Amino acid sequence: MQNFKKLAVTLAAATLGLAQAQTIAVTDLSYKKEVREFFYYEAASAKSSESGASSYKASGHDRSTSDYAASTSASATAAGGRNYGYANANVQANVASRQRNDKAFQEQSNSVYANSSESSYVKTFGDKVRVQYSELMGMSGDVRGALIRAGYKLMQARPSVAQNGETDQFFDVVGKIKNGQFAGAQYVLYGVVAAMEARGNREPIRGTNNFMYKSELNLTVDYSLIDTKTMQAVAAFTVMAVGDDNRIDGAQSTFRPSSAKMMKNAASELSEEVQKQLYAQGFLKNLAVQPPGGSGMPQPTYRDDPSTLKVYK
Repeated sequence: MQNFKKLAVTLAAATLGLAQAQTIAVTDLSYKKEVREFFYYEAASAKSSESGASSYKASGHDRSTSDYAASTSASATAAGGRNYGYANANVQANVASRQRNDKAFQEQSNSVYANSSESSYVKTFGDKVRVQYSELMGMSGDVRGALIRAGYKLMQARPSVAQNGETDQFFDVVGKIKNGQFAGAQYVLYGVVAAMEARGNREPIRGTNNFMYKSELNLTVDYSLIDTKTMQAVAAFTVMAVGDDNRIDGAQSTFRPSSAKMMKNAASELSEEVQKQLYAQGFLKNLAVQPPGGSGMPQPTYRDDPSTLKVYK
């Protein structure tokens, strides 16, 4: 019996030492969100242009006279009229010479004119889908704390920033490991948001004029635990967590649920579900919360439900 106790203590110490030696990085929750946006576009434009060209061409008469013909005419006149026939002949010759030097004008005119105009109008509207890749921060702190309490050394994971034109390559955790994004970690717990929705309603409370106002944040996360040496998934599971914020009020309530409270409650429940799954798949050796069904008595969960409320008068 004593030897058995010593063996149990030795195995427990070895298990604890192994857990303490192991390092793990827990990422923030990656998600893809499609944003649908309405767009409207209307525009009109007009433009015009004018151009013109003209040409003009003219010609005239060349009325130049010969100096020789003019002096001959003057000599004949100075003779006193004795040689009238000769003088008249010179005049006639001079006139004939002038006629031979006359040149007629020629006129020509060309003109071109062009005018053009153009107008356009466009109107369009509809929906466009824009895809966002990012990380949901503030939901993994309780998971990290639980792993520290279990004896693991936590390595800080660098945030993932989406690039312009990002694709589903954003979820490639193996590529991130190979790029050294989780340097020093033996394991990486990687979570992707599969669905997230917020809803609220109110239910009347029988026997009163009041209502139970219920608001919930439902979160579904797909997890993979990756061994950084072998790139194998040593654990994989999907968990769901709910964070709520409730209030009893009258019909004309101005109640506004607290998003911070719902996220805190959802993060706490998410941590419990992750621990249960890691324990069930053999990664955690001890469990601080109730294990999954079949490994122990289920613990009752208390939620505000109008059907369970009793009104005392």
